[in-house]
Amino acid sequence: MSLRFLLWFLFIICFSSLPLCNGGIAIDLNGYWLTRSSKPDSSTFEASVPGNIYTDLWRNGTLKEDPYYRFNDVEYRWVSKEDWSFWRDFQVPENVTAHKKVLLKCDGLDTVSSVYVNDKLVGASDNQFVQYFFDIKAALKTSKLNQISVRFTSPTKYAADQFYRHIFDHGYVVPPACPPPVQHGECHPNFIRKAQSTFAWDWGPAFPTVGIWRNISIVAFNTALIEGVTVNTSFESTNNTWRLTVGAYLLTTDTPSKAVLGFDIPELKFTRRQSVDLSAGNASVLLSFDIQEPVERWWPNGYGGQKLYNMKVTVADDGGNMESSKNVVIGFREVELVQDRLQQPNATGLTFYFRVNGVPIWSKGSNWIPAHAFQNTISSDYLQWLLNSTVLAHMNMLRVWGGGYYESEEFYETCDRLGIMIWQDFMFACAMYPTTSSFLASVRQEVRASILRLQHHPSVVIWAGNNENEAALATNWYGTSLAFKTFKADYVKLYVDTIRDEYRKYEIVDGRPWISSSPTNGKLSEEEGWIADDPYSNLYGDVHFYSYLVDPWDWTIYPPTRFGSEYGYQSWESMETLLKYALPSDLSYFGHFANHRQHHQFGQIEMLYEIMKRFHVPSPSDSVEKFAALVYLTQINQAMGIKTETEFYRRMRNMMNPDSSGLTMGALYWQLNSIWPSPSWSSMEFGGKWKMLHYYAKEFFQPVLLSPYIDKDGYFRISLINDHLEQISDQMNIRIFDFTNGFNEKSSINVTVNQKPQTASVVYEETVQSLVKRSGCTGRIANCFVMVELDGNFSTVPNVLFLGSPKNATIRKASIQVKGISPVHQSSRTFEITLKASAIAPFVWLEATGIQGYFSKNGHIQYQEVDVIRFHANQDISAGELQSGLKVMSLMDIY
Repeated sequence: MSLRFLLWFLFIICFSSLPLCNGGIAIDLNGYWLTRSSKPDSSTFEASVPGNIYTDLWRNGTLKEDPYYRFNDVEYRWVSKEDWSFWRDFQVPENVTAHKKVLLKCDGLDTVSSVYVNDKLVGASDNQFVQYFFDIKAALKTSKLNQISVRFTSPTKYAADQFYRHIFDHGYVVPPACPPPVQHGECHPNFIRKAQSTFAWDWGPAFPTVGIWRNISIVAFNTALIEGVTVNTSFESTNNTWRLTVGAYLLTTDTPSKAVLGFDIPELKFTRRQSVDLSAGNASVLLSFDIQEPVERWWPNGYGGQKLYNMKVTVADDGGNMESSKNVVIGFREVELVQDRLQQPNATGLTFYFRVNGVPIWSKGSNWIPAHAFQNTISSDYLQWLLNSTVLAHMNMLRVWGGGYYESEEFYETCDRLGIMIWQDFMFACAMYPTTSSFLASVRQEVRASILRLQHHPSVVIWAGNNENEAALATNWYGTSLAFKTFKADYVKLYVDTIRDEYRKYEIVDGRPWISSSPTNGKLSEEEGWIADDPYSNLYGDVHFYSYLVDPWDWTIYPPTRFGSEYGYQSWESMETLLKYALPSDLSYFGHFANHRQHHQFGQIEMLYEIMKRFHVPSPSDSVEKFAALVYLTQINQAMGIKTETEFYRRMRNMMNPDSSGLTMGALYWQLNSIWPSPSWSSMEFGGKWKMLHYYAKEFFQPVLLSPYIDKDGYFRISLINDHLEQISDQMNIRIFDFTNGFNEKSSINVTVNQKPQTASVVYEETVQSLVKRSGCTGRIANCFVMVELDGNFSTVPNVLFLGSPKNATIRKASIQVKGISPVHQSSRTFEITLKASAIAPFVWLEATGIQGYFSKNGHIQYQEVDVIRFHANQDISAGELQSGLKVMSLMDIY
């Protein structure tokens, strides 16, 4: 035993027994444990709880390198194929066993385990997402040291065993058996209830983790322990009163008892006490209160403030001795998923949008995937940076994708504070699933645990049953058509009869909407027996759209959907990020490392094809230099593609096509964050650096946006999108530039524009022929671009429309010099960077190597000789430090 472990162990013995309140006791079992594999020759070493076996082995030195380094995701796969045991000694106070109930509280066991206290089996787990409570009173010793051990079965071995057992017992295969070979993954993740992406995904590695990944403790009580609290709020306009409905879910003793529940919201001077009769084993109490004090509403980002209230829920015995309490942060708001028949004559379909506090919300945001394969390595600073970056980009919604995790408390608390609405998937993705009685029982536990932990957060506005499984079944992704009735029955049994049924036990009617899948046709899917004829319909529900061998800059290829909940293009992460996990010699576009990290079939070819639609492919002799140039082009291509698609969706806010498509009310691009350094659809690199896409999102998600485009009928048009709740009136500037004409405008027009609240419409149109003729761009139209902006009370970032592809334009190579860097108001975190260019420079890209932060704009066109850009650092730095790390380039620097 190491000295560090011994000192920690003595500290725990002396100081870890903490009262829950007056009557209960909680003993923290987190910290350093011991672990070893089941192999006879395995060594014993320290483990960290919460944690996982990979990081334990890396810390111990058994794994010599960062698991993310080069090809270690495959080299270290042996870890997940072994069984592992974790154990530690602990001591309990003499009075613990005097309590009527003593439970081992396991917030996260990953995944299949048997739990022993003093060699007595006290419980077992088979679901990473369940909070388990095991009765350990009879196994405890108060006069000597106790030992707890958790013995885990290999997740890959368990999943394979369940897969083959299902074939033997039920006579059919539940697909897909394995991920595509390009993902270098493990098989049968749909047979184990853990994060599906830990077996590999098209953007991430296979690291099937094992360990105690969330807190573990002992709790003792005599009356009841609060397991979870649910909260619903509704506003009664007739008497200006909020109705607060609180559900308290309690673990109780083995005999019925009486208790007093307390509810306190200090800021509202709200206090209530309620006597209740508790049944044996567990109990639930649902109470409603009217609050007439002035209450501030919680609003999504961009629509108002995010007022939060602290509510304390307590339970005491009938003698007044308090035993358990739980503090929850709540927000007063109403949320609806509006699926109404269209009011326009002869229109077909339903709307699909969120209404919060009676206000229609245009949902702007992205999709969240796991921030790391090893959840215990995600620091608070990193999580805060990722989420704060959404607000900096004017987002108001994130979809927590269904193949990862129900995220940490800090994640949802931060989204509450920032006004980021959460579309929460249940953790089922891209697969059919078994529906054995044991599997469904485990799923019911998962739903209960997840709802009781997360439901009270005002940021959580919808729950979806799965990711893409309705579409997978409807369109035969996995060859299920020959046994469609069987798989449809399994689908309904899992998502409707089990998940929805369990969900409704803890969510009052109309409290938060639930849909069966994403994408889905919503109400129409339900009417069609939960599997729509066309889950990708533009007339109902939400849509996922991907198409790769296309020109991403062409807006006409995109579907006029009601709600775009997934869409995207890949790009590579920067050389700065990649070189932390690869050798320079690894970095060749079609080399072994690139092909290994590219988990999307044909992804390298698709990105290259998309690039060639608009750019020449650079051909320097040095493979690393060429790779760097292609990285830059993939980021331009991704940013321009998502910009084009998102602006199209925003223009369609009030527009309905003759076939009733359109009326789009949401755009959540795929995806926000990256799980490891690789090519992916993310707008932020692993580590938090913004890609060009995130800078573009900061602009195309502005609450007021001018969107120029060339329509199918040969007209140049500009739409004005206004998300504000008030009308806007401003001056619009339209300027045309020619790459060969220096910094001088070819022509300009000023127009007064008006837009009603929460609307989008065309505010300017002119034939392209007229535009070109007036501006004198008739020589080579590709040389010209249009820049539009509002210049007044609602000033906007200039938006650019290229009149042709850059590869067909004559563009001078611009020399861009950094003429000065100075702090803003003596700040050590915000600096002004003055750039001087010798010619118009498209796609100017700045990097602050080694410094985390963001620029006020990036990836832009410098159309004036001198430009000033701000850099906001996340830590104190000097102007000299920024100067030494600053790099600037533009498009022609790669040729």
